[in-house]
Amino acid sequence: MSYVLNDVEGRAISDATRELVLRTARELGHVPYAPARMLRLGRSDVVLALVRDFSPGYISNTLLRKLDVALAERGFVLLIHRYDESLRSVQELWQLVSPSLVVVMGGLTLSEQEGLENTASRVLRVHGTMPNARIGRLQADHLTAKGHRVLGYVLPSEPSLQLIAGERLRGLQDECAQLGIPEPVVCTVDPADMDSVTAALDVFLASEGLTAVATHNDEIGLLLVSALQARGLEAGRDLAVIGVDNIPSARLDLTTVEIDVDRWGDDVVASAIALLDDIEPEPIDHDLLHVIERRTA
Repeated sequence: MSYVLNDVEGRAISDATRELVLRTARELGHVPYAPARMLRLGRSDVVLALVRDFSPGYISNTLLRKLDVALAERGFVLLIHRYDESLRSVQELWQLVSPSLVVVMGGLTLSEQEGLENTASRVLRVHGTMPNARIGRLQADHLTAKGHRVLGYVLPSEPSLQLIAGERLRGLQDECAQLGIPEPVVCTVDPADMDSVTAALDVFLASEGLTAVATHNDEIGLLLVSALQARGLEAGRDLAVIGVDNIPSARLDLTTVEIDVDRWGDDVVASAIALLDDIEPEPIDHDLLHVIERRTA
């Protein structure tokens, strides 16, 4: 029976016997023993996706879904782990799972990167495939093209988002400097605390000449729009607002920088498959970003 289930070559087993064994195994709910299968194939069937210590949003959820389907079609299992180094190191996690590929959904600290380099897994850094600084530049370009000269920027307070958020902010700051306009007024908010959003709005409204705000993502942008409405003010008329992502709830009014998540997902899938096949992934050389103009800016 084990010869059939493990597909051992060189054994004289009739087709009828082979079919009987496989049918019985299916009826009994047999699942191949992972360590034995890994020894036979020379690699694990597991691909580990490390999601930083926050709940995945619209973009990352869509990307992970595409990756899950594509890997399943090739016989791999995608294991999504909400990673927090304070609970378990990369090395400990790798020893528990022994994946063929690690897909890093967010930026890693230096110690985490060193930990991955000390494992035998291939690594795909999804964060490195998205030009986050250009997102900030596009936000600044759109707002200044509309005549705004003093801008605000809203950062999220979540520590796990600081790397990406910082890159977007630096892109906007660099573009402001290149355009010869003042440094943006920067506020940090907790999306779960509307008081922090209101406090940021107070800062922006009190800043001389400030007429437009770029936010780290659409979620924060929509919260800022709500805070304006609570004051009897209107986004786009009293304060321009531009977000990032083009999430479904933003598609009525919010101007945003859309990430082409379908194409980006295809790129990530292609890179993952290439690494699993021991092939160097092709660089992403097409544009994944564009501004969608709506009422708020």
